[in-house]
Amino acid sequence: MSNTVRIAAAVEGPTDAIVLEAVLNALMTNTEFEFQTLQPEESVAFGSSSSRTGTGWGGVYRWCRQSAAEGGGSVSGSSVLSNHDLLIIQVDADVADKTYSSASIRDAPSQDLPCNLPCPPASGTTNALRTVILGWLGERQCPCRVVLCTPSKNMEAWLIAAVLPHNKVVMSGNWECHSNPEGQLRTLPRNQKFRKHTRDYRAKRNQLTEGWQNVSNTLTEAARFQNEFLAAYPIARDITGSCGRDEKSASSQE
Repeated sequence: MSNTVRIAAAVEGPTDAIVLEAVLNALMTNTEFEFQTLQPEESVAFGSSSSRTGTGWGGVYRWCRQSAAEGGGSVSGSSVLSNHDLLIIQVDADVADKTYSSASIRDAPSQDLPCNLPCPPASGTTNALRTVILGWLGERQCPCRVVLCTPSKNMEAWLIAAVLPHNKVVMSGNWECHSNPEGQLRTLPRNQKFRKHTRDYRAKRNQLTEGWQNVSNTLTEAARFQNEFLAAYPIARDITGSCGRDEKSASSQE
């Protein structure tokens, strides 16, 4: 078990966790890993009735703020990174269109939402959103064992591109700038139709894993996540290296 990579994630919802784990299966074909959803709590994701932080992007925000507080002001000092090798934070790019009040958040330290920019390129908005997320984590730069996942415009863009690569809307261009990829689920032919439901998403996991290379080759935010995850992975395997010392030093200065 010492060679098992421990990956934790804070995601918007249980279907996002399913997609993310399928992507990790594609990226870590020769490596044993454990995947744990910290936000929403796994009991909530699989049917529990309540959560301390809630679900959706507002839940991710609250979890990030709590983890930063527990770490003395930043997630770098938190127990999350002591107990796991890698931490993934997933927030869909369409959150850049939102306000904090829309998620019933009244304690935001700054009013840095909305932060959406014209698309294309998708990176204009996602770069701005990443700065916002780092603020939630109490960080100015992304810690070396933290990987941000910001699908444009939402996680369904990755899922649909993987399982339905020949869909006319996907192939029409600027798929990452489509305002509502999730809405395409309702327009699929009967023989292709599936719902945004954990059961249906689990049934698509193998297709997503097998189709990931095409997704990362065609969608810029998928490629960015892949590259940043693979860059962080060697650090996760050597957590006693300079990254670990830097995090310890940073937390001791808080």
